[in-house]
Amino acid sequence: MISLIVFIQINVSSILVSTLNQDVLELPDTNVIYPVDVINNKDVNTSINYYLSKKDELKFIDDANTANRQQKIVLPLIENKENMSSVHLVLEYTNVFGRPKFCSHKDEDIFGRMCPYTNCKYTCNQTYEKDAQILLMHKRDLDYKKLDKLQRNPNQIWLLWHDEPNERSPELNKYKFNWTISYRTSAEASIGAYGLTIVKDKPWSSEQFNSWIDEQFTKKHNQAVWFVSNCSPKKRLAKFRSLRQHYPIVAFGRCIRHNESFSFNIHNQSASTCTRQSSCETDYLSSSKFYLAFESQSCTDYITEKFWRTLAYGAVPIVSGPERENYVRVAPPNSFIHVDDYASDDQLAEALRSVANNRSLYEKYHYWRRYYDIRYLAKDIEPYRFCELCYRLNTNKQRIWYENINDWFLDKC
Repeated sequence: MISLIVFIQINVSSILVSTLNQDVLELPDTNVIYPVDVINNKDVNTSINYYLSKKDELKFIDDANTANRQQKIVLPLIENKENMSSVHLVLEYTNVFGRPKFCSHKDEDIFGRMCPYTNCKYTCNQTYEKDAQILLMHKRDLDYKKLDKLQRNPNQIWLLWHDEPNERSPELNKYKFNWTISYRTSAEASIGAYGLTIVKDKPWSSEQFNSWIDEQFTKKHNQAVWFVSNCSPKKRLAKFRSLRQHYPIVAFGRCIRHNESFSFNIHNQSASTCTRQSSCETDYLSSSKFYLAFESQSCTDYITEKFWRTLAYGAVPIVSGPERENYVRVAPPNSFIHVDDYASDDQLAEALRSVANNRSLYEKYHYWRRYYDIRYLAKDIEPYRFCELCYRLNTNKQRIWYENINDWFLDKC
């Protein structure tokens, strides 16, 4: 089953390449989170309900795998519907990175105005510890001594929020968390973890799209850019140093030596003034055709905001990290270049030169922009995940707990 899915996903790219010159892009029914038929100008459901439905399909597949690995237990839920609460209360049981997260927010801002359910409430009032349906616990803020003393309500859902990869925490296993909020597709709430592909309110016309392509193809420099501050992952640093021998890459950050910051096409800037979240970074992202969206880890589904920001600023992400099918599930169609698709850095560099110098080929990596937009800011994407949490509270028919949550988070790390 899984191998068939991977086969279908990998072949989406070849289908896209062969059909992008047509007026209408033919897409199969693929395992992606966003509506694909809008490209064929079909009248399809583009609301959050579509995303919730597709997420259920993907989660069903992933849950079967985690169950086979004995990482997660999923059983039918036996419950009297007449006793189900009409209001679902979520308690922020711990802080999030040392401070309250949503304590001053309105419920409609937390769960989203677009959410199909409006019966979820959020509180930070700890007097509801025994009554809340969900205790939300952020992994970095867990007090294990306090947790050990907590008398567990068997009807209560312990929800672990964790978005960081490759953190070995076997001590978590004994708590048998029921649900997770994470970047993993099989998490109970994951939609829009770091970014999201959404359908435009109104597609671009051919004229609008061609005008955008003409401008971008002309003004953007034939180079890649990279900003990196975490020096621990050595694999991506080695990949950068190897690839830059074949293709121009301008890089900044404390992991980059001075002679590696040279730009072939833009006036060289001091590494001390060109940092992440600076106007310099924005300038380079907006004026380069590619960005090295290299993740620090290869963990399953771990695709961070660097990927989504690259798309938002009009560059093509060169990705390294999780496997291609992880990107295909969430990324706009034919929007990225995966380093694993090339046998050598020389072949990858040749592909980059072809895209950068051939307008038709360059257009293929941006055709999706006619129909989709990108969201990556927390204020825009967090309501999707918390709407999914509310959706699950209203629709869940399973009894779930994580038997080995440590191994689940470490999948393919």
